[in-house]
Amino acid sequence: MEHYLGKILDNPMIDDPVKGAPDVHKHFTRYSKGQFGGPVVKFSQTSEKITIWCSHEYEDAVFRIAVDSIPDEKLNVTGAILGAMDFTPLIQKIGLGKEFYPTKSKGKTVNYTATIKTPISVDKELLQTLSVRGTPYVYSLLSFTSADQKMTLKIKKKPPRPDSKNPDDSSLGSKLKFCILKMRKTPEVVKTIIDTFAKDFVDEIPNKWKSITIQNTYEITSLIFPEKKEGLSSRKYRLNTLREGKLNRVATIDSTDYKNSINFRV
Repeated sequence: MEHYLGKILDNPMIDDPVKGAPDVHKHFTRYSKGQFGGPVVKFSQTSEKITIWCSHEYEDAVFRIAVDSIPDEKLNVTGAILGAMDFTPLIQKIGLGKEFYPTKSKGKTVNYTATIKTPISVDKELLQTLSVRGTPYVYSLLSFTSADQKMTLKIKKKPPRPDSKNPDDSSLGSKLKFCILKMRKTPEVVKTIIDTFAKDFVDEIPNKWKSITIQNTYEITSLIFPEKKEGLSSRKYRLNTLREGKLNRVATIDSTDYKNSINFRV
């Protein structure tokens, strides 16, 4: 399962994003025309360890890297799973227990949340399935530590509010605190991280590097509304509206900036 920005880099003009790429489309439904900050990620390495820091909307990729790399067959997880609709059927199909069933919110904005406060032992294979099948529909904000203490994944249980009035919430340092993964360094892990987050900057990355930061911004230039409005609620109408614009990416590789921009439709 590739991260949604990786999918845009591979196929920037998706024919039917609503049905064909819901895991991509869901990240853009809240945007009107204008410029918006996308997710950011930073990864650094030493001779033995590698650390990833990222903002919300990159944590799914970090979660996949963690569950695919950890040697343990069972993991003690805490955290939360969030969705815009009741994802109980998804949890049942995956085979996770009732502890992962969501509760409906009581506010005006309807959402569903499963909160895991006490560590629950889960088969790694089920978490791998969740990291793939759940991505189009839910945010898996789960944390765990390997039995040998050499891998630690920490993800905050609540995403930041898009309309936060606190300027610190939008700073790069604050964004990168949302999700942190520390793990043993191997050539395979380094390759996976670069392929996941910086595939379009591979030629710029030297053999030896200490730190890489990737920042994304969206420049939405037009909205493509559904041809038929009849029978669609205002929410469905908004969710079926496509966005066109430009994805602007900046890679800072050991203090040197490199840029890439592509036109996209999602």
